[in-house]
Amino acid sequence: MADINQILTSLKRKNSEEIQTYDEGFLLPGATNEALEQLAKLSEKYLKQPLSPEYIECLQLSDGFSLNGLNIYSSIEKLDPYFLPGIVQVNLAFWQEDFHRQYIYYGDESQYRLAFDISNKKYVCLDQNKHKALHFFDTFSQLLNAVIIEARILNPLPFFS
Repeated sequence: MADINQILTSLKRKNSEEIQTYDEGFLLPGATNEALEQLAKLSEKYLKQPLSPEYIECLQLSDGFSLNGLNIYSSIEKLDPYFLPGIVQVNLAFWQEDFHRQYIYYGDESQYRLAFDISNKKYVCLDQNKHKALHFFDTFSQLLNAVIIEARILNPLPFFS
């Protein structure tokens, strides 16, 4: 099972490859301490709970990112160099529908949504269209790793579970 450091290392390696090939990568500057403090306050106020520490580690590397269809939401909405929703804003938008209020969404991919099931206290991979729980995980890194593998986000695959 991959931990968050293995995932972040694989993302940095892929970003370096993209810079060599395309003269730009997908990783953004990491979230500042001030941005993370503000995010913690907003999360407590609006989402009523803290965000995953492993997700925060991702934000420290890159304040959200988009890679091969996988989007990890940023601390706040970003428009440049590409659009990424902010995690609190996107969840408040989803929560307009009652069904979505049982989840905190961390990201999405063309087939999946990466979420935390508030009532079950588990991370969950949801079917993007049917909103059906496909797999449950104990940690954010396990969820992220599973989506990276299942959706073939990194090629070659960085590790196997």
